[in-house]
Amino acid sequence: MTALHLVTGTATAAADGRTLSRPRGRSPGVTLRELGADEFDVLDTVFAGLSEHSRYLRFHGATPRLRGTVRRKLAAVDGRRHIAVAAFGPDGAPIGIARLIGLGLREAELAIEVVDAWQGRGIGRRLLAAVAVLGREQCYSRLVADVLTENTGMRVLLASVLPILAVETDGYETTLTADLRAGTPAFVAA
Repeated sequence: MTALHLVTGTATAAADGRTLSRPRGRSPGVTLRELGADEFDVLDTVFAGLSEHSRYLRFHGATPRLRGTVRRKLAAVDGRRHIAVAAFGPDGAPIGIARLIGLGLREAELAIEVVDAWQGRGIGRRLLAAVAVLGREQCYSRLVADVLTENTGMRVLLASVLPILAVETDGYETTLTADLRAGTPAFVAA
């Protein structure tokens, strides 16, 4: 598991000292770290901090609670085929998660959730940048994100951090494919 450290005014760094992302001043005291397997408490806390509308956007439908199978799948992080990075507020409470789940040799599915109280403060961008670095380390070259077409925030976030290769809309869902190899994701140094 890679340790990610973030302190206001400095850079996020991996345990080996590489810079992962530059923090923005809008979220002081927020730390990031890679999640390990079965960290249900982090998953549950972030889910509880999502409004009904945020859950709808993230899970593409009404999701009043995480059912056992989905909850276990989301907690089955292994650091290779399932990578997850969590953000923690100044008080240590989990405030967001970004994850990549391998779809094949070079593609991984992307999902991000940030609790409502912290949305719009740069947390999603920092999570995406950090999980992108870890995805590159696992040799993923493309990220695929299935988002509700109405979820403009997620579409703009992804396009602001990584080059978009393809956008396919099928009814209420849009699939964005981003290039993880082209250059370096915004706010990320190799």
